[in-house]
Amino acid sequence: MDSIVQLIRNVLCCVKDLALFRGSLYDPAYTARFYTFPTPFMSKTTPLELLISISQLYAALSCCWTGIRLIFSEGVSKLIRLNRVADLFGRNENKSDKKEDKEANDAARKIVAKSLLHEANAALKNTFVGFCVLAIGLSFFWLVANSLHVTEAGWIGGLSGLIHALTVAEIAMLPLLVNMIKDASAAIQKSKKISELKGLYVGVKSKDLMEKDKDSAQWFTYENYTMVVNTSWSPFWTAAARSDIDAMAEEKMLVKEIEALVKDVKEYTKPDSVVLKKDGAAAAEMDTMATTCKLEGYREYVYFILNGIAFYGYMLGIVGFYFPEGDAQPNAVRRLKFGYSNDQADWGGNFAGDLMWSIEPIIVFVSPFVIKRLSKGRVAKKVKAD
Repeated sequence: MDSIVQLIRNVLCCVKDLALFRGSLYDPAYTARFYTFPTPFMSKTTPLELLISISQLYAALSCCWTGIRLIFSEGVSKLIRLNRVADLFGRNENKSDKKEDKEANDAARKIVAKSLLHEANAALKNTFVGFCVLAIGLSFFWLVANSLHVTEAGWIGGLSGLIHALTVAEIAMLPLLVNMIKDASAAIQKSKKISELKGLYVGVKSKDLMEKDKDSAQWFTYENYTMVVNTSWSPFWTAAARSDIDAMAEEKMLVKEIEALVKDVKEYTKPDSVVLKKDGAAAAEMDTMATTCKLEGYREYVYFILNGIAFYGYMLGIVGFYFPEGDAQPNAVRRLKFGYSNDQADWGGNFAGDLMWSIEPIIVFVSPFVIKRLSKGRVAKKVKAD
């Protein structure tokens, strides 16, 4: 729904930028047929601006809700659960007497420890991203007011208030742009790692690894488990506790998770067990996962380019406000605007941002189907070639 509204909002903004479909869309009198806004400022609102303001209001509410959810449900609350689970994990000692059971338990505990650390980092990231998204959501309220000509009246800070809100949104966008690059790089690195692990373990027997590494804990790592053994593993601590009852059951759930991991370790460390069968479903799934991760990484780079252009475009209006035209305007600012006047740079920057944010939701809609098809197609060709 968010992507649909984003597409509608920015397409309407592009229509306004290019002054397309002249007629009742630009006539304030047509708006007055349905609702009479207060004069002398809000009564200037055209039907097109009213539609834009409604979609901007949705974006404001949606971003604020998403930001709050990321901060609390997927951030703070999740960190609280992880802290409880870590305490329980520390008290859950390995009491196995047999060497075989002890090695399997040690391997399982290492996987749990790495998973807890991984999820804690993800929760911290969600909290930080949540604050950025919340800031962008709050700034959208000034855009709603601007579309309804409220800023012209000098209310809620007037034009200066609008510029300050846009500045906050631009600052909040910077960490999100950095995260896009990091996520893209991480996805591509994960794709390479999956392919590397497949080449390393396909057709290899567990006894060979055991002889090489002396014990199962050496090669049965978090990465190997989540990318080779159980790609769909999702322990209960990946999400915040939904209720007090859920929190009370954490100790029992932790014990069950460790027992399930120990069972997998023992299964995959049997002397005659093959880690990854060449023509098995797991190998094909790894190929699919590697291709999917690579394509998702490329998609993140596309998102970065689109949002980077939008960031630069919307920034030009802010720069023009703080640096009026004239001899006093620094040369660096003129270069930033590519030699255009403030008005031209403001229009061009707004249109570029609106256009990029119109393209982005289309990619959001189309890319999952394209990635799924390309992933299956490449895997099928690879299997046929083998």
